[in-house]
Amino acid sequence: MKNIGIICEGPTDYIILKNVINLITGDTNYFVLLQPEPDLRGQYGNGWKGVWKWCHDYASIRMQLMDKIQPTLDFLVIQMDGDVSRKEKVSHCGCGSVKCPLQNIRNPLECDIKPEYRNNCPVLLPCPEHNAPVSSYMEHLKSLIRSWLKEIDRTCIVIPCDSTEAWIAAAYDNLPEIEFMENPWENVIAKKKIYHGIRISGKNKRARIFEQFAPVVCKNWDRVTELCLSAREFERDISLLGR
Repeated sequence: MKNIGIICEGPTDYIILKNVINLITGDTNYFVLLQPEPDLRGQYGNGWKGVWKWCHDYASIRMQLMDKIQPTLDFLVIQMDGDVSRKEKVSHCGCGSVKCPLQNIRNPLECDIKPEYRNNCPVLLPCPEHNAPVSSYMEHLKSLIRSWLKEIDRTCIVIPCDSTEAWIAAAYDNLPEIEFMENPWENVIAKKKIYHGIRISGKNKRARIFEQFAPVVCKNWDRVTELCLSAREFERDISLLGR
């Protein structure tokens, strides 16, 4: 059994990640949700920017934090959805193709909330350096997270493409191009009121629904890894860290 800290975009991602990790390791592990806080009222909120802020603030003391928590954490899992690379300009602010007078001077998150910067942003989407889907999105965001953390010992970075919901759709529907689909939550899972016998309450992602999804994702995990590069890489990285 391992003690594992998880930094992710939201509580529903946490549900899928911890169940899949238990499957991969063959153990019932102990998990600590470091980001977001369970009630979503912590200082960082939720979403990909919460992951960004957590990594930025804890980079210098990350290892001390892991050792201070009781029980001591064996490793961290950091999750960010691949759609961030597809649609969020500020995630590309450090790319070599961007010519911005504020590059490496101003925090891109601060630029994003100021209209005078956002309306004149030189970032172009799709990004010339990270235009290819899946593998390019994954490498872009993994490199971004590595740059925030400075070093990545005892850390697994996972970038589900287009989102964690792609793994769910792969498990249920065996869709060969699911990682290339934008917003699988709205375009597949929540498209109708019922998804494989599970009632979907509007467009909101509810924990109780994902608790029902998780066993099916685990049962059909071989199918998910066959269809999703991000799942294959996650399995490989967790297997290495879980030894």
